[in-house]
Amino acid sequence: MLFGVAGIRTVPVQQSMWRVRVWNLLRGTAVLCGSLWLASVCYATLPQVDSPPEQTEPAEKAKQIAAVVQRGRETLGFSGVVLAAKDGAIVATDAAGFADLENEQPIQTDTLFEIASTTKLFTALAICQLAEQGKLDPDDPIAKHLPGVPEDCSKITIRHLLQHTSGIPGTNSRGHGEDLAEVLPVFLAGGPIHEPGTRREYWNQGYALLSEIVARVSDQSYMDYCREFIFEPAGMSHTCFTGDAAPPDVLVATGQSERLGLPRSALDHPYGSYGFQYRGMGGIVTNVLDLWSWDRAMAGHKIVSAGTLEEILQPGLDDYGLGVYIGHNDQGQLFHGHNGTVRGFNCYLRRYPESDGCLFVLSNRDNGIGDAVGRSIEIILFDGDRTQLIPEPLTDEQFEEFEGTYVCEAFGFQIDIERDGDLITGKLSLQSSTDGRSSTFYMGTNTEGEYVVLADQVHALPTEASEDGKIQQMDFLNRRFTRKQDE
Repeated sequence: MLFGVAGIRTVPVQQSMWRVRVWNLLRGTAVLCGSLWLASVCYATLPQVDSPPEQTEPAEKAKQIAAVVQRGRETLGFSGVVLAAKDGAIVATDAAGFADLENEQPIQTDTLFEIASTTKLFTALAICQLAEQGKLDPDDPIAKHLPGVPEDCSKITIRHLLQHTSGIPGTNSRGHGEDLAEVLPVFLAGGPIHEPGTRREYWNQGYALLSEIVARVSDQSYMDYCREFIFEPAGMSHTCFTGDAAPPDVLVATGQSERLGLPRSALDHPYGSYGFQYRGMGGIVTNVLDLWSWDRAMAGHKIVSAGTLEEILQPGLDDYGLGVYIGHNDQGQLFHGHNGTVRGFNCYLRRYPESDGCLFVLSNRDNGIGDAVGRSIEIILFDGDRTQLIPEPLTDEQFEEFEGTYVCEAFGFQIDIERDGDLITGKLSLQSSTDGRSSTFYMGTNTEGEYVVLADQVHALPTEASEDGKIQQMDFLNRRFTRKQDE
């Protein structure tokens, strides 16, 4: 076999320390199950039904997916495009929002987006193709293919880079440009802090080194290799890299960022150039139709053989294979996938081998809303718990009932319910905070017409109102919040 099998553990989720502090205190737990960029609804564990739910016909699923995309737009501000497939056929493609806010050009199904860290999946495929050809072995020390690797890194192998188990800390992220001799000492400074292969720590720069191994072993640039041996065989006719010229006859999305900087075209470099600071770890620009072509090519073993694909998908530490996460969604479906976020863009990619399906959500926002849309579409595809769908937005009348500030004096929390453009949000903060930091959640009503909030998952929001209809108290995550007395 080309590749071995490592142990299995639970996938960890990167979390903002501020949001961890606020939500851990509020929920009375040590660890949250979800990513605390709240709109993303990432990795929440939902109740499982005891018996299989009634199956919905594909045509009805397409209508429901279109409704979810629209609710994502109205409740969360989603801007992007989705493609959902099952049983080897497309169930739905839908788009919402604008590719370019300035010119208000609507997003189309062939609009191009950057896919950020989802690029790693393609870098791993390139390495595995070269292994199939006998040009490298995943257990080769990286020093065999990269000159200048220091002695304290001599045990690091290609496999370790693929699975983020090199022992190099994720904070080793400095270094840029085209000169390997300059960036290698910076990337590998200090050597492994853990024995290679014993612990997984996500390290972007390992994939930059993998891109250079692809280039040196194949005797062509990493980008040219991907074009010739992955994009072209897969029929990905519009897929390219940041810095490339725009392909003809397709719209290129402009990404909007809430926290990472100015708007940028999907073809603009987020980090100045496509040097080692980003190459191999991000930078592929594509659309959902090309990703569908790639999915069909993967299913038909046109990119790698069935045997190699099986090895790629063997779960390693933290259920990470070779450039891909392996897990089960809330409906119990096995998935293989990789998400990505970079300034202005978010990608949610999953393949479902047991149902010959896939789901791609590309967004020109970097706030994680695309992940929330993806979770709701999974519920529809696999007949999951409909109460966890993206809620309907509050009406103007309902907002007027809620608008204001609520406090939980016992724990020192405050919630401000307000309009954010066309959206209605709640901002949770510590009353003692002086720096303005808060965690955002979104408000609406569920399929039963009940008030809910979308935070790490969809939560019921029991309320008490006064005679004039104004909400006076609400129970949020097992805490009682009361409207401030001066309101």
